[in-house]
Amino acid sequence: MSKKLFFIGSGNMTQAIISGILEARLVARENIICNDTIKEKLLNLRQKFGVSITDDKGKGVLFADIIVLSVKPQNMIELLSEIKNLIKGETIIISIAAGITTKFIENNVLQDTAVIRAMPNTSALVLSSVTALCKGKFVSNVQLQEAKHLFSAIGKVKILDEEKFDVITALSGSGTGYIFYFCELMQKAAKKLGLDEETAREFAVQTVYGSGKMLYITRESPKILKERVKSPNGTTEAALNYFDSENFSDIVYGAMKRAMERSKELSK
Repeated sequence: MSKKLFFIGSGNMTQAIISGILEARLVARENIICNDTIKEKLLNLRQKFGVSITDDKGKGVLFADIIVLSVKPQNMIELLSEIKNLIKGETIIISIAAGITTKFIENNVLQDTAVIRAMPNTSALVLSSVTALCKGKFVSNVQLQEAKHLFSAIGKVKILDEEKFDVITALSGSGTGYIFYFCELMQKAAKKLGLDEETAREFAVQTVYGSGKMLYITRESPKILKERVKSPNGTTEAALNYFDSENFSDIVYGAMKRAMERSKELSK
């Protein structure tokens, strides 16, 4: 891919995407420019990846074939007002901001700009993300495939209808946080029950890793794998029965529903 990229916002997700595309040799480092309000982040990116940095958003916009917006949703209107007069007609805008729709961005730029919405997750940092993509009104199939190729460098990619994105945000966009939280709680429980901190962490992390790997490699449903672990009147059954008695499924549903609702709120 001989495209020139401009990243506005240089947090963890930007670093993950850059790491992936450089490792996959999709884009040369001299064809990547980054911008951020925090100078330390930019200097870190330049040192780590050898990419260019700039304080001038206009310079990056004029340079780029693809602009990746990685800013907080509440900062999107201000950002678009800064760059809308400089966006070239053939430029592709890819937004990874939660809750921001393609229509919202289209309505805040001056021309029929190609806008693609992406929802990766933080597993991109280890090149194991799952990214949902959807295209706006003015995106060609070729442009959508270019975006898919780009995000394939950090994991799996699936093209979905935009109406599914609030659910995807609650499932995979925020989902890594749920897994980390559950792992944290397992560690804390193990410490209360008598393990030292290092052993509790080692066993909790490996258990989460191994479980995910089993799901991925076997392609079995979580329900089937769960039943295989469980034996009648055994320890796993005792724990799972306790989860059920405490309505754990309702807690998970409620948490994801709240995340989905928040995604919708951010789009208003």
